[in-house]
Amino acid sequence: MRDILVSCIVPVFNGERFLASAVASIQAQRVPDREIIVVDDGSTDTTPAVIADFGPSVRSIRQANQGPAAARNAGVSLARGSFIAFLDADDCWVPDKLERQLARFRARPELEISFAHFRNVQAEDSIAGDPLLDPALWPVSPFSPCSFLGRRAVFETVGLFDPTLHTGEDTDWFMRAMVRGLCYEVMPDVLVERRIHRRNLSRSNPPSHATVLKTIKQVLDRRRAEGW
Repeated sequence: MRDILVSCIVPVFNGERFLASAVASIQAQRVPDREIIVVDDGSTDTTPAVIADFGPSVRSIRQANQGPAAARNAGVSLARGSFIAFLDADDCWVPDKLERQLARFRARPELEISFAHFRNVQAEDSIAGDPLLDPALWPVSPFSPCSFLGRRAVFETVGLFDPTLHTGEDTDWFMRAMVRGLCYEVMPDVLVERRIHRRNLSRSNPPSHATVLKTIKQVLDRRRAEGW
């Protein structure tokens, strides 16, 4: 079996409308030594049929619905790559996303995690005039799993995503990584397109300021208890 450079993990739940184009954006990457792993988190729509259409070019597993943290963890457990990347099923990468981030790891051997910026785009099912679906009003923090590229070893240091968290699980993980002093950078490049639509998880279950603060406190409490 040949070596895999990057494992690209796509968690999906009822993503029949967008999954194919998300996977296509990974297949368009100019990095041949990569694998695509789709984790179906208990979809009840035609997502399994969409996955079947990919054929052997995509590895896939199906599990009972447990949330995005558990789905990403399942992908990491299957990954064979030296690097791990995530893409939500309703988002897309620009064609040279992986290439540009990998160049940063070559330029900085000490680098462990790379983030990049993203832009919000309106999906075709959006309603004109709906302020909740105006891409300009959505946050654009670069600390998103979809912009993340990290060495596989960081998961041995930080651990996996907390599956008990159904919102803020990415904030929890990034905080754990940062308080451990992992070397990371945020590229100024826009490498991800986030599609804004009616069923965005962050719209139906948005993290509140209280939730974020609670997550930060839990990480700091855990750090003190475990002596990080």
